[in-house]
Amino acid sequence: MPLGDTDIKSLISRNEKLKSVRAAYESDWNDVAKFIVPIRVKTSPGSKKTQGLFDSTAIDANKKLAASMHGTLTPSNYMWSSFKLRDHSLNKIKEVMDWIEICQERIWLARCQSNYRGAIHELYIDYPAFGQGCLFIEEKSLEVPGFNGFLYRCFPNYQYCTTENAEGIVDTIFREDKLSARAAIKKWGEQAVGEKISAVFEKEPDREFDFLHCVYPSESKGGKPWDSHYIALDEKVHVAENGYYEFPYIVPRWSKVSGEHYGSGPGHDALPDIRSLNKAREFGLKSWAKDLDPATFETDGGVIGTLRMAPGSRNVARGKEHIWTLDRKARHDVTTVNQEDLRRSIKQIFYSDQLNLPEKSDMREMEVAVRYELMQRLLGPSIGRFESEGLNPQIEREFGMMMRASSGRFPALPPPPDILLRMGINEIDIEYEGPLAQAEKMNKANSMKRFFAVGAEIANFKPDVMDVVDIDEGYRLLGEIEGVPSRIMRSEEEIAAIREQRAKAQAEEQTKVDLERMAMGVKNVAPALKALQGGKA
Repeated sequence: MPLGDTDIKSLISRNEKLKSVRAAYESDWNDVAKFIVPIRVKTSPGSKKTQGLFDSTAIDANKKLAASMHGTLTPSNYMWSSFKLRDHSLNKIKEVMDWIEICQERIWLARCQSNYRGAIHELYIDYPAFGQGCLFIEEKSLEVPGFNGFLYRCFPNYQYCTTENAEGIVDTIFREDKLSARAAIKKWGEQAVGEKISAVFEKEPDREFDFLHCVYPSESKGGKPWDSHYIALDEKVHVAENGYYEFPYIVPRWSKVSGEHYGSGPGHDALPDIRSLNKAREFGLKSWAKDLDPATFETDGGVIGTLRMAPGSRNVARGKEHIWTLDRKARHDVTTVNQEDLRRSIKQIFYSDQLNLPEKSDMREMEVAVRYELMQRLLGPSIGRFESEGLNPQIEREFGMMMRASSGRFPALPPPPDILLRMGINEIDIEYEGPLAQAEKMNKANSMKRFFAVGAEIANFKPDVMDVVDIDEGYRLLGEIEGVPSRIMRSEEEIAAIREQRAKAQAEEQTKVDLERMAMGVKNVAPALKALQGGKA
């Protein structure tokens, strides 16, 4: 149902109030953008982004931290997440295991076929620098029946405002964006965008207009949990309405002070050193230039004509004492030391030295594990918040979108097994399989391997020691930790049937052997009996 003028004005007014709250954070955001993420500097298109920037240490440190998190949490070369049912007994059922694995593979493939890699890397760049990021997830325009694929967009801080619910989770977002008349009409239709946009479409199709996207919890019961409205700000026209089953904006925050809605990160912590380094670098370059091209002095009338300073120039002077240069005796070594101290401090704040793996081919598995353990200690709280506020909602959104698109002729995901439908199971947990998560699991796997190895040694002189361990369950758990596909794991029913058949075959073989031994015994005893009977005769 389209919004009335009163509702439109109310949403626009609410957006202005939220922008006034956001304004308190924008000063630091501007400095973060200027010194750490120049691509986020608010300037007109095509303007220089690095004007007044004299050192790129913070830019490089932030990029390395972003790349490190990207490679260890959501690597692009393999699946970094999996599903498990909260009721662990159901994970042992073959059809349930297969359904879960097919779902996670199809979601991963759909993600790989989208623009996810670029969008998530952009989010990782914003996350430590600004202390938060914003990723929008929706389905591509409907072109074929069924699921058309994911579309991800990462927005800068100055484009959106957020508020939280009582649990401290972002559940409301107001985002301003620009769209050309051509793009707006293609997205919503000429009748929806208003008279002004329709009027300029023929002559100026690329002229841009401001739009406001409002997403907030729905007050109606029985519908979608979130309402969505697009408003054309130039004419204050309601363009489109929709709803979402999951909150479509993912807004992870590095750290957050209680009572505030926006996050802070290493970029805020490093700003004092970054400002000092940039200013020191600027002074150092000016001082260096003065020494390379020092000021000159000449006595009045001591130089004939105009003094030329270009290379190879000739000047006529009345004597050597009539022209000289300024000797400043500047201490560039002191400036260099101070700058190196500031660079070292900035790199430490962004964990550059601690997180970068040494570039050597003979690096042992234990050393890699220690590095990942160090990363977990340093980034543990931030990674935990990123998973809870970022990755978990993202995967839930992706799963929900593909599951709802599974009805019809071209299902995106297979239907759940009958046993899950009968039980009404909807509690699916997300597990992470990236290098950092795997490094954590490997400690448990190595402990299990050592435990089994010691047990095998003890079993040589005390065989019943292996009764302590449930070998089947331990081996299955080890496979899960090592990331073995569940599709190749047999269910407990299949294992029981195989063992029953094997036991039956072994019993039949043993019976056969026993009969053969009995027959052989009778054969050997027969001559003796015959001889005994002959003696009696």
